Amino acid sequence: MKTFLPKTRRAASAKLPALRRTPYLQGQIDGLCGLYGIVNAFQCLFPGSFDDDDAWELMVELCETIAPKFPSVIWRGAGVVDMVSLFETAQAYAQKRRHLKGHIAVRRPFARRKIERIDSFWGELDSWLNADELAQSKRVALIGLGLPDNHWTIVTRKTQRSVTFFDSWELKRLALRQFTLSAKLAKTEGSKHKLDTRQTFFIERLSHLS
Repeated sequence: MKTFLPKTRRAASAKLPALRRTPYLQGQIDGLCGLYGIVNAFQCLFPGSFDDDDAWELMVELCETIAPKFPSVIWRGAGVVDMVSLFETAQAYAQKRRHLKGHIAVRRPFARRKIERIDSFWGELDSWLNADELAQSKRVALIGLGLPDNHWTIVTRKTQRSVTFFDSWELKRLALRQFTLSAKLAKTEGSKHKLDTRQTFFIERLSHLS
């Protein structure tokens, strides 16, 4: 198990590469996927400048933000309101760390909208992720999975048939046919994952000059 220590205690060790190719992983039985999701989003958005020291510092700030919920948050996980607060902390963190050479913008496109068709959800998420070349920015989405997962995860890519994740549970890819908007269907069919569309966050990296 890897232990993250403050910069002052790791100064004597060799500097690790800024670019990681794998997400940070949570413990198998904790509910900290929301915090790990935000840290892993930073890996995707700042691949050339966000390193292990930054990950440690960001995790400290996220934990301090949600401190009133400890220890129950460890097994219950972070709710939507908690995630809004955590993202505010994450935005402030990026703004303060000039070496990241950018900051993040976060929005909840479905917070006050009921999605009737799952194709509509995937269509908007697809447009968001694949517009990054035109927007000259990097983009990811954090989505909430209900039954049977109860899990926050980062989506990095969507194709006609599947979605790709950068996930703290080592979830790699799922076919679109494996998702549903129905809690009943997800409960009765083990192969289905319920999407909680209102728990979706669109996260974008912008330059400091934007």
